[in-house]
Amino acid sequence: MKFELSDLKTPDALNEYCRRVLGPPQQRGGVMIYPCPFGTHTRPKLQVTEYQGEGRFRCWVCDQGGDVFDLHAGMNSQDTQRDFPDILRGVCDVLGVCPPDDDGTPLPARRRPVRPRPAPSLAAAPPVAPSCFVSDLDAAELDACRERLATDEQLAGELAAELGLSPLMMLIHTDTTQGRGLLGATEDRRLLYLYQAEDEDGNTRYTGAKLRRRDHHANPCLKLVSGQWEAHGTMNPTEGNPHGIRFLWPIGKAAAPWGIDSTHGKRFVIVTEGESDCLAIGQALEGFREAYQQDTDPDTRRPYEDRRGSLEAMIPAVVAIPGASGMKTGWDALLAGKNVILALDADRAGREAAAKLRERLAVAGCVLRDWTPPYKDARNMLLCAGERALYESLFEAMNAPTLMA
Repeated sequence: MKFELSDLKTPDALNEYCRRVLGPPQQRGGVMIYPCPFGTHTRPKLQVTEYQGEGRFRCWVCDQGGDVFDLHAGMNSQDTQRDFPDILRGVCDVLGVCPPDDDGTPLPARRRPVRPRPAPSLAAAPPVAPSCFVSDLDAAELDACRERLATDEQLAGELAAELGLSPLMMLIHTDTTQGRGLLGATEDRRLLYLYQAEDEDGNTRYTGAKLRRRDHHANPCLKLVSGQWEAHGTMNPTEGNPHGIRFLWPIGKAAAPWGIDSTHGKRFVIVTEGESDCLAIGQALEGFREAYQQDTDPDTRRPYEDRRGSLEAMIPAVVAIPGASGMKTGWDALLAGKNVILALDADRAGREAAAKLRERLAVAGCVLRDWTPPYKDARNMLLCAGERALYESLFEAMNAPTLMA
């Protein structure tokens, strides 16, 4: 069977190549995950997705990515420009097809420049970075904080009211099975945003916690050390700090966007500036689900499908970066190939940050749209205009023309 060059670039061809070379995949929603040939990961980490009709792979851990030719070249220490005829023959051999132009004429050269991907060498391996994950003792205490919020409906109601949100959102974000950003509460009844990331074995672990100040509260500064809380000073305004401390990190840091696991298998991802906006948009989308229960056919009880896919597939995931300048180096790869809606604040800092993010995410192959809130931010719009106005405004942005970087 003879293939055209474009046939070898399809997602189906890339998936078949990966199955034959890397082994059977794991499936997360509509996304296939394979073992990565470029690192020492013990769990599958290489994701195959579609971008503008072509198959793309991306390893979440070692940040390798590209098309089927990049994958073959990287595994065989070849240069995708210089060695492209050999790479093309190699891909065709794996797939069991005849190369295009296999009639004695020279095979085509690679037309677009691609950075060579040399095979990893143990001798040249970079030094191992310090772990970003908290200790087992600290992780156990953060789990206790999450369970405290999950079982205390009164506390969930108090914290939700202070944010202008539904108590249901507090409880949804204590459920570890949904992939959303997790919430917890300290012993003195303050809200914690719990940050997580995946380790090399595919386990989701805590990387840090962000503490929110409460009004009319003592608000001591806290530090979590070996599973024990240490208090010092105050987050409240003082003579030397009239604005006080709104947030602090009692342990760790953000090693990935808040709620990044919810993006697996999702085509659309909304990126917010801060966790409370993420919660507000999540609440609006829950309202949309309740208003439009069309994800199951009433006659067959099977998932409802239209030409764009099921309703649930079209509802975006929502993740948060911790502030306007909170998109850390390497996070772009976690959103590679996604349809991304930037939902940063309407103020100057938010607009400037959105412009910078457009440039970075465009390089990662994202399809980009920008949503400028008609209010200060998403949470303010939820409070002033309600759930329906918020989700309708977001869906309008999702259907708007894509942006250039």
